[in-house]
Amino acid sequence: MIRLCTTCLLLLLAMPAQASTEIGSVAIYSDGSVEKLLEKNSEWSVWQDQRKRLYKKANYPHFPILHYQKFPDPSEGYRQELVFGSPLKIQTFGGETTASYELLKTSKSSSGKKYWQCSYAGKGKYKLGSKKYKTQNYDCTRIILKKGFYPQQKEQLLLKYSPTLQVVVDRKRIDSKGNKKRVKLIKILKPEKATAKRIARAVYKIRNEK
Repeated sequence: MIRLCTTCLLLLLAMPAQASTEIGSVAIYSDGSVEKLLEKNSEWSVWQDQRKRLYKKANYPHFPILHYQKFPDPSEGYRQELVFGSPLKIQTFGGETTASYELLKTSKSSSGKKYWQCSYAGKGKYKLGSKKYKTQNYDCTRIILKKGFYPQQKEQLLLKYSPTLQVVVDRKRIDSKGNKKRVKLIKILKPEKATAKRIARAVYKIRNEK
């Protein structure tokens, strides 16, 4: 299993404990992707998709993926480590609403730094099935710093995070050319209901509604 990243130890220390998605639950998204929750604690969670790839995600909503691991070769993938700044500066009430930080992204063949600026964009609501969940909204921009040039925007992420589910329920990405991609949470199946038949039926319905 994925080793604990030292970055994670700094995350979520100030956030209150809340009811959240159970281990073994399956999240199904609007693009037909499926992820199963394998492991979690107060700082991070590990999800596995339908191709058995692993994603280690910080419980702090606007922080990028900590570790991505391909299947079947666990050496393929990448990990990201905080080297400067603190995402914990962003507060959802009072205090600072913007934070800048730098990540070091490393893989087997390369490494590089990623610069992020994120802001708290207020509260919202998200309907999942017959239920409505309160959300915390974030606006994040990844920039490129080049000597002698102004900072260039590489991508923008607009995120809606449910503190109750502890999952990003709506993610919109805009690249440097203005291309947009939006992925929304469609369904969460509890462990006892996450059968292969139910998952396949839900994915089939999503893909055939497009």
